[in-house]
Amino acid sequence: MIESKHERSQAYGRVVQQNDRRQWLRICVTDLSMQFFLSLPVQTPVAAPQQNNDNINIVLLGKTGVGKSSSGNTILRENRFTCGRSLSAFTSISSVERSLIDRRSVSVIDTPGFFCTNLSHEELSREFARSVFLSAPGVHAFLFVVPFGRFTKQEEDILKKVKGVFGKDVLKHVIILFTYGDECIRERIQTEIDGNEVVRKVVQSCQGYHVFNNKDLNDRQQVTDLLQTIDRMTERNQGYYTNEMYEWAQKTTWEKFWKILKDFFYAVIDFFQNLANSFDNSHWRQRMTPYMRL
Repeated sequence: MIESKHERSQAYGRVVQQNDRRQWLRICVTDLSMQFFLSLPVQTPVAAPQQNNDNINIVLLGKTGVGKSSSGNTILRENRFTCGRSLSAFTSISSVERSLIDRRSVSVIDTPGFFCTNLSHEELSREFARSVFLSAPGVHAFLFVVPFGRFTKQEEDILKKVKGVFGKDVLKHVIILFTYGDECIRERIQTEIDGNEVVRKVVQSCQGYHVFNNKDLNDRQQVTDLLQTIDRMTERNQGYYTNEMYEWAQKTTWEKFWKILKDFFYAVIDFFQNLANSFDNSHWRQRMTPYMRL
């Protein structure tokens, strides 16, 4: 393998002296291949850049009964979503509510709970897709809602399901939202997280955590702090989670393979078309004349 321009120049010189046409072709193909692969673009969908700092779209995720709807009401400062104690889930379809908060337009999308018994697997998947659609042009934050002090192995399993539904890159846009903040000592929360291996692992895989007291809708500082956390996360991600990212996550491995192969094929065509357009025929015809007699 030719590692440097100097070695490549020496190799070309030896080929010219030896009139070795096969060796010359091998070196040319190697150089062209290296140039081509270096020019290949990344084809997987990425986060879209933030275009309007006045809008925030939030999707609530979690089990049934953990306080998703209540958290949505706390963010919006109004009882927009139906919530309360019940043997059956109140939320069976994804729905959106909007409000003006700190002079910013905030949209909150409530979703059915994971393991919701009222919906089939297909219906649940459709509602998760609907939550992304309702967040157009994209989701700035997924809030994984968990009651503080009630974290179990099932929450870890739910996070795996979240990755299965929205793709592995979704964790770059997930914040843990602990509810029942009125029942915990906030100064000790980090210590308790560090002391629980399962909780610590989940928190570290996401973009931090936030604590809500859903019994106090007048505590606006907790909402302001949450929005600032989302802003920092969006800036760190250089954008938000898009519908294209969700569609990519839904593709099978075979479909992803064919898309990459198709993009690769078109990239090959574009590369050699650009190469042909910039090729100096007169110069290379003069250089290649000695080899035409081989």
